[in-house]
Amino acid sequence: MSGGITHILCGVDGSPAACIAAERAADLAVALGARLSFVAVARPGTPDPALVGYMRDEGLGDEPVPLLPEDAESCLAVALTRAADAGYTGAVRLVRTGKVASTLISVADEIGADTIAIGRHRHSGLRRAVVGSVAQEIADRTSLTVLSCCC
Repeated sequence: MSGGITHILCGVDGSPAACIAAERAADLAVALGARLSFVAVARPGTPDPALVGYMRDEGLGDEPVPLLPEDAESCLAVALTRAADAGYTGAVRLVRTGKVASTLISVADEIGADTIAIGRHRHSGLRRAVVGSVAQEIADRTSLTVLSCCC
């Protein structure tokens, strides 16, 4: 990459590996003076009908609210705090719905990120072959720099 790292997108899901990736991404953003965006990919779902009615009545739209696991919300909060502790202010927090790998790639394209940081669990070769790896799928599907942090 000729221009270096200027905008890091870090996927977080509440797992220990994702939280480590968030910390490393914050440290790297501070060290390089890069922009930093944290993205949690939520699962699609149907919110409480009362919430949908309230949103519609208040003019807040009628888009379903994506369901985000509590651990991911906590990891986003930790990621933002870690970034602030590392001296980085202004990190962006995004929540999207969809398949993790394709959603992270789409968001990176949408916001102009040149690097994707993601946590990765150490799995045996057989488990990785059967279950797959989001980090590997991202690396296979994009020309962006991928930082994979293992735990």
